[in-house]
Parts: sequence; C-alpha cells; structure tokens
Amino acid sequence: MPAPSDPLSSPPPRLDPRALERALAASRAELSLGQPVRRWRSQAVRLFAASAGMALLMTGVLLALGQASGPALLGRAPMLALLLSTSAVCSWGAIAPRRRALRWVGVGMAAVSAALLVLTRATPLGPSNLPPWVCTAGHVGMALVPLVVGLVVLRQAAFDPLRAVVAGLAAGTVGAFVGELACEQGAGHVAAYHLGAWALLALTTWAVSKRLKPRTYAP
Repeated sequence: MPAPSDPLSSPPPRLDPRALERALAASRAELSLGQPVRRWRSQAVRLFAASAGMALLMTGVLLALGQASGPALLGRAPMLALLLSTSAVCSWGAIAPRRRALRWVGVGMAAVSAALLVLTRATPLGPSNLPPWVCTAGHVGMALVPLVVGLVVLRQAAFDPLRAVVAGLAAGTVGAFVGELACEQGAGHVAAYHLGAWALLALTTWAVSKRLKPRTYAP
C-alpha cells in the first residue's frame, strides 16, 4: 500500500492563465460599476421602516374611514407597541452580521406576541359578514412591500435560513398590527387566519430568499 503523499511537498497546482485573466476581467468590470456600498444598519432601518410605516399607514386609513377609533387604539396600545418592538428586533437581527443570538430573540418575541394576540382577544360580538380567509389575504397583501424590501436586503449577504425567517417575521408584523384594529373575531380566528398569514410570510421569505442569488457572500 503506497504511503500517503505529503501535501506540503507536492508541487503547487497549475493555474490556467486564460481562466485567471477572465477572473481578473470580471473583477475589474464589477469594480468599474461603482455601485455604492450600503451599510447594514441603514438596510435594517429600511426593513423596519417599511414594516412599521405600512402598519401606521393602514392604521391611519382605518381611522379616516371610521373602521377604528382612538379609544380602541389606546386600549390595544401595549400589544401594538410589542408588535412594533418585535418588528424592530427582527429587522435588526435579520440584517446584522453575526447576530444569531439576536435573531433567536426576535423569534422568541414573535412567539410571545403571537401567544398574546390569541390570549388577549376578546369574545366576538357577532359573526362576520366576510369569509375568514379575507383576513389572511389582507395580511399577506399588506406585507408585500416590507416582504420585497426584506428580500432585497437579504441579497446583500450569504443565505441563512434563520436570517430569512426573521426577516419574514418582521414583515408579518404589519398584518398582526392591523388585525388588532380591523378584526373583531375571536381567538380561534386569530390563531388560524392571522397567525397563519404571519407564518406563511416567514416561510415565503425563506423559500424565495433561498432561490435568489446573493450579491455578496458576507456573513
């Protein structure tokens, strides 16, 4: 049986000059584009601004249409503040490099928020005139803008499943926020159709981000 070769004594591999020249040309072409480097902090702020801004915008629309009231808004203020805090932590954790512990904090905050959304939901006053799936569709539709923002900023780093899920959770806080003001159905409805939309957004972000080619492979 021949003795294993010593990698230190073996000759270095031969490089194809043409392949090396092609790699250098591609690098020069990319550098010549002069694309600005965006700091990850500004990208995290963009994701949070998209999520929180959409939630606040829809709240303003509900107030203007008389579908929500000031007293109702104040009564749900602690829950709404928790959802905004969850969005902030998830946005920061999804984009910040090497912050895996913070991402798990975001997942934990989302889980606590989801549980409280169900446990604090009051008994419905009566049956709804709309089918229950309308809430799920509405929550997904309202989260499309922060979802797209999240997918764009996720391309600035190597794919990470937890990072993608947390970005989806940040986007999903929009529907959870608006659902607290616009929907008067019971806890079972919230658990199935509101939280179902939130989970669907997190899984969608994970699935789409996995298939997108990252612009960089930063951690």
